Amino acid sequence: MQSLGFSYALLPVLQKLYPDRAEFEARLRLHMEYFNTQPYLASFILGAVARLEEDRAAGRASASAIDAVGLKSALMAPLGALGDSFFWGALKPLAAVIAVALVMAGVWWAPILFLVLYNLWHVGLRMSVLFWGYHSSGDAMALMERYSFTRMARLFKAISLSVLGGVLAGISGWRPEFGPNLPLPGPVVALAALTGTMLLVSVLRRGGSPIKLMLGLALFCLALAYAGVV
Repeated sequence: MQSLGFSYALLPVLQKLYPDRAEFEARLRLHMEYFNTQPYLASFILGAVARLEEDRAAGRASASAIDAVGLKSALMAPLGALGDSFFWGALKPLAAVIAVALVMAGVWWAPILFLVLYNLWHVGLRMSVLFWGYHSSGDAMALMERYSFTRMARLFKAISLSVLGGVLAGISGWRPEFGPNLPLPGPVVALAALTGTMLLVSVLRRGGSPIKLMLGLALFCLALAYAGVV
């Protein structure tokens, strides 16, 4: 999937390291094998592979050292999962939610801010991890310790949900039909909502299925609506 682009990016390195045409073609052919990972973290693998190819060409690689092609195969799946969780599941939603909140506030340049926030992060990280991959020779643990992708993903998701909650609360299009028909004071309704939320969180922490919880909650709300409660 990405082997052609990866090989093209590696082409100047291989041309410099292997002046012999036959050896150059052999190494290039090896890198044309299947490769697919999160496209932004592919630059980390690219830097690491360049370092390993450099060591191999200089005769510094030991017989037990992992080959550049083997490193690609070992890293592409875990870095794919890590990158998807951070870039697709945390960074892009955060930038989008902030932009949506500003659009609703009447800020015309909110789409530009989305592009700035998202591109500053991902382009900067792509450049940084390229050099870090070369420096660390593909040490994924060093990458995790240096950039804390998992911790940042949790933080970004929490901020996104907080902003989204504010956006939903500010929507003026909510109709009275969404409220309870019973004459209950506001604090009681808020307490009931908080209790239901904490109950769902507790079930999730005990290993409950999010899909089953969502379906169950939808059926429960339909039952309340059918009974005339809401």
